[in-house]
Amino acid sequence: MQWFSLVYLSLCSIACAAQPLLKTRSAVHPRIADRRWPLAPPSLLTNSRWVLARHPDGAVKASDFLLVKEVVDPSALADGQVLVRVETLSIDAFIRTTLDERAYHGATPIGSTITALGLGVVVASTSCIFKPGDKVAGVLGAQTYASVPTALLTPAPQLPGMPANAVLAELGFTTGLTAWVGMHAVLGPPKRGEVVVVSAAAGAVGCCAAQMAMNRGARVIGIAGGARKVQFLTQELGLQGTVDYKDPAKSVGEQLDELCPDGIDFFFDNVGGATLDAVLARLRPGARVIVCGAVSQYDTAKLNHGQVEGPSNYLALAERGATMSGFNVMQKMHLLPWMIIRVLVSVAAGRLHVPRHTERGIERVPAALALLFNGGHVGKLLVELDDSLAAVPSTSEPDGIYRM
Repeated sequence: MQWFSLVYLSLCSIACAAQPLLKTRSAVHPRIADRRWPLAPPSLLTNSRWVLARHPDGAVKASDFLLVKEVVDPSALADGQVLVRVETLSIDAFIRTTLDERAYHGATPIGSTITALGLGVVVASTSCIFKPGDKVAGVLGAQTYASVPTALLTPAPQLPGMPANAVLAELGFTTGLTAWVGMHAVLGPPKRGEVVVVSAAAGAVGCCAAQMAMNRGARVIGIAGGARKVQFLTQELGLQGTVDYKDPAKSVGEQLDELCPDGIDFFFDNVGGATLDAVLARLRPGARVIVCGAVSQYDTAKLNHGQVEGPSNYLALAERGATMSGFNVMQKMHLLPWMIIRVLVSVAAGRLHVPRHTERGIERVPAALALLFNGGHVGKLLVELDDSLAAVPSTSEPDGIYRM
């Protein structure tokens, strides 16, 4: 890995943090604000986007969404806007939390585009920050073309030896960077020789967290469901042990007793519910519990309605002098350049790898979201969009919205 690449990406991150000051050209020095990048040819484009048809009642279903087609005019961008052709969408658990009427990450109104992080290329711009042809990442939504303010975007430079979609995986806010913060910057990192348990260890965040713990010399046990994921954790990642929560013969607790007879020092939790309870009952004195997520609760009718299944063994924290703390990666943005550099160094050294599960085509977004919660994938779940979205002549279709 070349050091100038590390420095460049860090500077890009700092620029991203400053972008709220540059939401429109009026906030920029006049000499800079006048430098509008030329627009792409004014051909109309067809945008396909998924909107919320109704709030899910429990697990998400295809009928909760509607695929809408609309005509986009690249020459009609407002000041400070960027039109991005979306190439890759990141399918993350937080998306499900936005589909309820009330949501911590912000609720998606009926008829609005499904929230999603993505990677794409600028096709038109009235911004002084991005020009056509630039690769960008950010909040693009589940659609083929996204018109967004520059404050929601960050540069996505191609780094040597890394795929373009690394900005959504190893370097993704919802993946590698979340794992790094939870493992290092909340209650301190695991120590050499400590017993670390990671739930949803075959998922995007979980597999990163497990590798980071191993890199610090910890003995790592991963919790996952099914023989395929157990094999991935033991044979590909090299974890010292695995718990299969789908094992019909032994409970999670029984398997933990076999693998961690002396207790657990550090728990990185992505699941919540009964899994969290099983680990709390087996904590060692002074143990640390990191609450990263609760995927077992997301795809239910209880989420955001005050009915989440909480831990009944929470008194173990007091009995063992243990600490449990939650976090959100956005709460640690002051560490952004440092966490990016640390993750890049791990990737360059071959000590961090995130496998990809890729669905293809905008039509696959609802199915991919369902796949996230039924355990049908390993690693980072992505949707690659078709690259054959040609511009339509301005006379071929009237302005309007087409429902599919």
